[in-house]
Amino acid sequence: MSQLGDLRQELVDALDGLDLNLYTHVPGRMALPGAFIMAGSPYIESGETLGERTVRFEVVVCTQAGDNNSETSALDELIESAQAALEAEDWLVEQVSQPYAMSFNNAQGLVTAITVTTPVTFTQGA
Repeated sequence: MSQLGDLRQELVDALDGLDLNLYTHVPGRMALPGAFIMAGSPYIESGETLGERTVRFEVVVCTQAGDNNSETSALDELIESAQAALEAEDWLVEQVSQPYAMSFNNAQGLVTAITVTTPVTFTQGA
């Protein structure tokens, strides 16, 4: 697996205790509640030291469909739990986007993206 693929797996592993359906990629169909990992913007940029890069991902968390109040409460809890879990694994949480509604499998869920970064030194052939 690539180093970027390993990082995606590390993010999924960090969220493993949150009772979510987890994906290392944007799924074609998604079971809710869930989270998936996608590239952030910028995806890779210069790091703090020579040879180091900063890699950025979006951790997109999605609630189970329900009424507005229950979805909002569930998303607030997901954000707080996910942020704590990611920071415990040394991911830097840069920001949490404004929540928005998204359709999954003919049902609406409330969604937000948590932007995280980590320093990486890429090695050839790794």
